[in-house]
Amino acid sequence: MPYIDEEKLAELYKEVDQENKSSVYFQQLYFKYKARLKHLLVYRYGFYSAVFLFMAILGYAIYISTGEPIEEEFSAKQELLQKIKQLELENSILEGQTTDVQKVLSDSIVFTVQFIASEKEGVMLFSENFLNFRAHPLQGFNAYSLGNFSTKEEAEAFRKELLNLGLMDLWVTSYRSGERVLLND
Repeated sequence: MPYIDEEKLAELYKEVDQENKSSVYFQQLYFKYKARLKHLLVYRYGFYSAVFLFMAILGYAIYISTGEPIEEEFSAKQELLQKIKQLELENSILEGQTTDVQKVLSDSIVFTVQFIASEKEGVMLFSENFLNFRAHPLQGFNAYSLGNFSTKEEAEAFRKELLNLGLMDLWVTSYRSGERVLLND
């Protein structure tokens, strides 16, 4: 058996103690990191769950809020169609006198196909009593439109027919009481 003096043995014990201390330190560091990583995963999944729940609630709220106006729009369109039918009946009875149609339609949204916007004032393209043609004063110019439709789809179909006939630069607009109402899309 080889001989080890006491100093070398003491140094070896010190080295072993240091290695044990560093091993314990790194084990503790590893367990802390592992616990922290576990908490981060829990928080991450909690965050994603909260975001998903928030998006679901937001989607449901949007669905609920847009569902009611659609029903109101449908009933408003039905009322408008009934008014138009009534006015057509009255028009046939009155033999073409349609001056009251403009008053009745003034409270409803009316869709038209705009075909020109001009800065010139006093351009008379049609008679004031002809209800399917209109001139609407806008910011610095007059917009001329054609047709009175109760739905945007009807106006869009008319616009497509006019495009097929060769007219260019047509777009659907809407008015309520003679004032421009912006379309949502």
